[in-house]
Amino acid sequence: MPKGATSSNPAFKTRLWHRRTGYFLRVLAGRPAGWRAAPTLATFPPDPGVTPDPRPPVRIFIGAEPGQNRAERVLVWSILKHRDPARAYEIYLMKDLAGFSRRYWKTGFTNYRYAIPAFARGHGRAIYNDADQVYLADPAALFDQPMGEAGVLSIDDRETSVMLIDAARMGDVWPQALAQENQAMHREFRSRAAAIPGLWGLMSAEWNARDSEYQQGRSKLLHFTALHTQPWKPFPNEFRYGDHAAASVWRDLEAEADAAGFTIFTATRPSPHYQALLNLHAQMHVDGDAGAGIQPVDMFSGVQLPKRAAEISELIAAHNAHTVLDYGAGKGAAYEPVAGRTDDPAWGMLPAWGDGVAVRLFDPGYAPFSAEPSGRFDGVISNDVLEHIPEEDIPWTLDQIFRRAKSFVYLVAACYPARKTLSNGLNAHVTVLPPAWWHQEVEAAARRTPGIAWTLRCRQKGFLKSDVLYRSA
Repeated sequence: MPKGATSSNPAFKTRLWHRRTGYFLRVLAGRPAGWRAAPTLATFPPDPGVTPDPRPPVRIFIGAEPGQNRAERVLVWSILKHRDPARAYEIYLMKDLAGFSRRYWKTGFTNYRYAIPAFARGHGRAIYNDADQVYLADPAALFDQPMGEAGVLSIDDRETSVMLIDAARMGDVWPQALAQENQAMHREFRSRAAAIPGLWGLMSAEWNARDSEYQQGRSKLLHFTALHTQPWKPFPNEFRYGDHAAASVWRDLEAEADAAGFTIFTATRPSPHYQALLNLHAQMHVDGDAGAGIQPVDMFSGVQLPKRAAEISELIAAHNAHTVLDYGAGKGAAYEPVAGRTDDPAWGMLPAWGDGVAVRLFDPGYAPFSAEPSGRFDGVISNDVLEHIPEEDIPWTLDQIFRRAKSFVYLVAACYPARKTLSNGLNAHVTVLPPAWWHQEVEAAARRTPGIAWTLRCRQKGFLKSDVLYRSA
């Protein structure tokens, strides 16, 4: 098969002068340990009313990291845009996986691809995609390609960013334990496959058009290969970004996804982690945290809200608000009963806002306030809640918050670990990410529900760190 050009083509390389100081600081700091036991599965069954295709589901494993959330969403949207409505699709998001030593990886997901045979339980086929790609045709056409005696197909003998993998044939060649090692690099996995004649086969170049290789109307997948020209600019602190000639392809897809209100997971179809973590938080409301010395009555009590009362009061006055939804209110300890609603504990008032502002308390992890609120409210607030939600469920959670608001949204996200530990050993703050990440997610939600004024306060702790405040234009 043809020798790969990936390493020799300078157009695909991100050079020293493309990197900022933040890149080198991140390399020195290393990557945090992953916490997910397995890839996160998003299933998309055949469309209702369509005779299901009896062939196996199209399985796609995506290498991703939190900083590439925007790209990940557009990639999945492109898959669903071009999918066969009669076929089932299974999309596995490989992100922050436990047991992998990632210090020297180029990305946060570099070696996950080589563990796909294990993740696929050693049977069937699987497509691998980096997150920085979009489909321009149905990936089922790639998934169904004849493989002959090959165990893996790609466009050449070095390019592994798009692969069709036979899990049974590659299981012994690419063992998960090797993928988890710190020093195992791409060349070792390539050499192991190349050592077996006929194991590495060729796919059409149309399935991995890298940057300038893109041909409108012919390419079936566009790969934004050079890190410093990716149109969504995922790591502005690490790279000096330039323009990409085909940026409009990606931006048009994102605009379509925004117009459709698309998120990978939804309130009615959350991630597998969401309900499990919600149950753990609900149990902590009952049990407290003996290890941290927190009694049940003080667990997620909501007493910290008055610290933000003045800032929220300005929004209430500016928008002449009379109703507020507290999304993730905890036990609502800061609130007092509302006159005329003393029989309904889900309503309260905060003295700092006066009795002219009625607050609906909602917290899915606390039984007295777990009933889904109906209607919309002048404002919606959420104080130190979002970081308790799995990262993949943040987009639809923000959509719920924005769609419940008539005028304004006020959000506080903690960007540091909590004192509390869940009973499964995880820190209670399961999504600890920098302010720029939260800003990106809130901006995306605002695009999906326009016309809402928003404020985001990102709380930081540590030497020379302070809160970061973002506001809508």
